[in-house]
Amino acid sequence: MQPLPYWRLSSTYFSYYAAVGVFTPYFARWITSWGHSAQAASALMALWYGTRVVGPPLWAHLSRHSQSPRRWLISGLCLSCVGFFGFFLPESLFWLALSMGLFSLFYNAVMPQLEALTLNALGEQRHQYGRVRLWGSLGFIVLAVVYGELLQRNVAPDLAVTMLIGMIVTTLVATRLPKETPAATGPALGDTMRTPATSARQSLRTLLRQAPIQRFLLTTLLMQMSFGAFYLFYTMHLEHAGHDTNVVGALWGIGVLAEVLLFVYAARILSRASAVFWMNVAVTVTVVRWLCVALLPEALWLMVVMQLTHAISFGLFHIASTQRLIELFDADDRVNGQSLNYSIGSGVGGVLGATMAGWAWGFGSGVAAFSLGALCACLALWPLRGGRAPAAAHSTI
Repeated sequence: MQPLPYWRLSSTYFSYYAAVGVFTPYFARWITSWGHSAQAASALMALWYGTRVVGPPLWAHLSRHSQSPRRWLISGLCLSCVGFFGFFLPESLFWLALSMGLFSLFYNAVMPQLEALTLNALGEQRHQYGRVRLWGSLGFIVLAVVYGELLQRNVAPDLAVTMLIGMIVTTLVATRLPKETPAATGPALGDTMRTPATSARQSLRTLLRQAPIQRFLLTTLLMQMSFGAFYLFYTMHLEHAGHDTNVVGALWGIGVLAEVLLFVYAARILSRASAVFWMNVAVTVTVVRWLCVALLPEALWLMVVMQLTHAISFGLFHIASTQRLIELFDADDRVNGQSLNYSIGSGVGGVLGATMAGWAWGFGSGVAAFSLGALCACLALWPLRGGRAPAAAHSTI
């Protein structure tokens, strides 16, 4: 058995999500500080998610026959840095929109490739995925909390500068990834539970015709829609409720720290029930979470509790859906599966979620935006009803 490239994989996740840890919590706050409206922030964030519809499948198609997937990953990261130029012209919505489209096209495109590369690099040790992925969450925590504290003290560097540094570091760290990551020999974990068993690579159209995959993608789409208000307006919503910026930054950190702890115990948790069962649990908790954030944002103790549930509504859902993806897609189709999940679930869902959140914020502020998110999460329970896994021994990632 080859040694596990744990630190090379983990450090890439850490730096990648460190840049996102500045972007996601504070972009709307940053863009409105330049005089733009909340609707403009919503439209720009919709571009971030919209590129997930095109970027991952395109990058997967272009790189599918490459003998050096790492080279494609590094190329995408370099192009994302080049496309980021418009963030240094924040007074112009045109240049911001153009830059958002270019930067996010490539930055989003490489993530499913990194996920598939990681799963292949882990091989028969796929149960270690949670230990690798948790470093992405730690990177998010560090930047979200530290940047929030710096904002409160009015000494924070510009958001664009901070993000670009994070992206450059990610590119440099990615050069240390394994040059070749062949799929593990023998059956992949979860193969015995796979629903549409196949032995050859299938087209995206063929995969999309399969009912279990359709239900899975609809669930992830609706869940991503429910997070629209959180990713765009959570910081502003809590600031309007009277909380300081550093307190909100700490709340972001609490949520992701809880997520990290879940990743540590992910294998043990998933071994106790099916992936679909845990997806149901995560969606149900998310409904309650968004309702509490919508109606009682002034209660700091409740916001702390709700951020702790981020471990379930995001962390558990992510781990369980990754396991479900392994069940649904053969090893040959797993890059396509990651790309479909990222483009349809996260991409289309993100566009719709950001657009709806901006619309809801315009007439009802945070109450309307987060209540709409709770409704989307509630609807995500419907496709899960038909997604039961076969009665077999439960596997872990």
